[in-house]
Amino acid sequence: MSIVTKRGFLVPISAVYSSQDYQNDFKNLFLYWRLGLETSRYALENSNVQQFIRRKDDHYDLIVAEQFFQESWLMFAHKFDAPIITISTIGYSDYMDRAMGLLTPWSFVPHMLLDYDDQMSFYQRAYNTLLSMVDYIGRELHYLPEQNKLAEEIFSRFAEHRGPLPTVQSLEKSISAMLVNSHPTLAKPRPSMVGIINIAGAHIKPPKPLPQDLQQFMDEAEHGVIYFSLGAYLQSSLMPMEKRSIILSVFAKLKQRVIWKFESEDLTDVPDNVLIRKWAPQNDILAHKNVILFISHGGLFGTYESMHHGVPTLVIPFFADQPRNAARGVRSGYARKLGFKDISEESLFNNIQEMIQNGEYSKRAKEISVVFRDRLTNPMNESIYWMEYVMRNKGAKHLKSNAVNLSVNQYLLLDVVGLALLVTVLLGVILRVCCSSRKQDFRHKRKQN
Repeated sequence: MSIVTKRGFLVPISAVYSSQDYQNDFKNLFLYWRLGLETSRYALENSNVQQFIRRKDDHYDLIVAEQFFQESWLMFAHKFDAPIITISTIGYSDYMDRAMGLLTPWSFVPHMLLDYDDQMSFYQRAYNTLLSMVDYIGRELHYLPEQNKLAEEIFSRFAEHRGPLPTVQSLEKSISAMLVNSHPTLAKPRPSMVGIINIAGAHIKPPKPLPQDLQQFMDEAEHGVIYFSLGAYLQSSLMPMEKRSIILSVFAKLKQRVIWKFESEDLTDVPDNVLIRKWAPQNDILAHKNVILFISHGGLFGTYESMHHGVPTLVIPFFADQPRNAARGVRSGYARKLGFKDISEESLFNNIQEMIQNGEYSKRAKEISVVFRDRLTNPMNESIYWMEYVMRNKGAKHLKSNAVNLSVNQYLLLDVVGLALLVTVLLGVILRVCCSSRKQDFRHKRKQN
């Protein structure tokens, strides 16, 4: 199984455990662009998708698309002449702001790849500005034109004589609304538009009954339960043997019971207090009253589940948004961060003990849970409402600000400021010339007298 592209090749998930390539923000940015282009092409060239594009008589009231570096897919809105809503599972990004008529204020809103908060030092603001500028320029001059070429290549084959295809850039401006997997308890407040809706936690459902053996294992945990999972893609079964041994050795020292989502059956010497599951109902487990700690890779969905249920988290981040989510959890007081390469028996054991014995982590997690759950309505219901709203109102164009059509100069009033400066300078020059002329006349009259 592979997850990302590197120099044109798919990288096995197991390589993430040893790779250092994800430490450079600029490389990660280019990697996202490459990933977006290659996954977009891979999907659009799929035979089922091609068959879908060929359809001529289908009618849709709404198209819902992923908002993650697949801009060529916006062409489906043109293909079927339907309004489009996008869903961002990764939270906010500058390019999402621009698509909805906002320019991100880099002075207090960090780039999506950075783990800064809204109180940045001078260096952090400078670095944030540099990275954001590279993102903005590279996206406009390289990435979006490449997505546009891809969209034209795929969809022009099936164009229905409705004139030239619109550009991806123009289609971005036509997005009716964005449903964003974000909440101010994790991501600090930022400027927004009416069509940008926070729906963090929409995937969280009321807990279901656990399998009988799992329920009994957790109910009988006198000292509590620790749940360990690295998510759906970054599989524990692919980690180096050395780290597996360290983790099992630490778990064996604990009084608590441990549930480890481990995807194969080749794990040996499993301690009696550890239960191995190839798959585990994560949300239902975290909802159990005896869960006292979640050891996670820091994915956004798991992060919101732990916040929802008030479970403190030990985060072992690897790439993408995981370091950012970990840093935010640490700042919020309900999480600790441990690098995978830094895992030793001592470091892992000490971090677990600190989080179990220091009641501040659990207290803070429960406080955040109260705030996270305090909503006017369920986020899934809110998502459905906005989808139906856009359909009822034929794209709800009244939600979209004309700011999407302004240039940077117009948006920031640089043209107005420039004109004001020019007028000021011209007036200054005129006054200086006039004053100089009057002085000369005055001197001439004095000489005559």
